[in-house]
Amino acid sequence: MDSKSLISGLITGIVAGGVSALLSAPASGDETRNYVKTYDWKTLNNRLTRKGRSAAQDWRYAATEGLEAVDGLTQEMKKTYSRYKEEVEPEVESIQQQIKEISDSITELNERIRKESE
Repeated sequence: MDSKSLISGLITGIVAGGVSALLSAPASGDETRNYVKTYDWKTLNNRLTRKGRSAAQDWRYAATEGLEAVDGLTQEMKKTYSRYKEEVEPEVESIQQQIKEISDSITELNERIRKESE
């Protein structure tokens, strides 16, 4: 992209923006300047400050609730894991023992078959 087209694009955008602002302004320049001078900026600042405090309180509340929810979830997961260890682990050990016995039996059968085929 060359600088000539960039500059011409910027100038065109500035001119178009200025024309549209002039044509769509709700009041004349004098009225707008007078409105800005007489506007109660302190009230606006107070409203924004109150909203800011309210938003901060909302965030604090949400963070506290989130931490409590995570803590509750953590406690539930610990209970579930404890139940798993108590109920399921003995069954897993039993199944592993049965698999070992079956594996030993298969090995023994393979040895018998090999001896018989010799």
